[in-house]
Amino acid sequence: MTHAGMMSAGRRKHLASLTDMSDVSDIAQWCVDRGHHEVMLHTRRPNLVHALYEAGIEITDGPASLVLWLDDAIGDSFPWSHVTNDGEVVVEGCLPLSRGVHAIAVETDRAVIVTSDGSECRRIEFIDGSVTAVPVDPVALETLDESARKAGFDLDDRWVDWSWEPATATDPCHLSLFRNLQKGTE
Repeated sequence: MTHAGMMSAGRRKHLASLTDMSDVSDIAQWCVDRGHHEVMLHTRRPNLVHALYEAGIEITDGPASLVLWLDDAIGDSFPWSHVTNDGEVVVEGCLPLSRGVHAIAVETDRAVIVTSDGSECRRIEFIDGSVTAVPVDPVALETLDESARKAGFDLDDRWVDWSWEPATATDPCHLSLFRNLQKGTE
């Protein structure tokens, strides 16, 4: 039986109430299913903190067994030092693009596109009637995987996004799960 199957009816009710928030409920449910009770979070999603809190997951500034490094934060910072020895890291980011516009997320509370003119890349977010353009520094998968290896992490799985669809070579983004190779050696 999965962890989700063992949850109390009350806790399932709380998670079910988050379904109107699109992928934030998927993220919260994934954390619960994996048994995480505390996460370090780096995100621009407006409703994710609330969704995690409603799911019974504490957000911490210190090292945690799960680090969620979302919304292209990987381009200017690295999560590896924020994880406990038995921890996991989820990195969500766009990949280097030559030119064009790519829809990254269309959710109930926001839409995100990534644009590139060949030399600069921007992440444009539409949230609650406002538009924010943020320059991003996409990281190639090979560079990300090498950075993880050097920090003692191994790639466990990679998907296109929170739909858990397998990533392909033509996808403009990725969701990567890394595990600490020091697991169990504390």
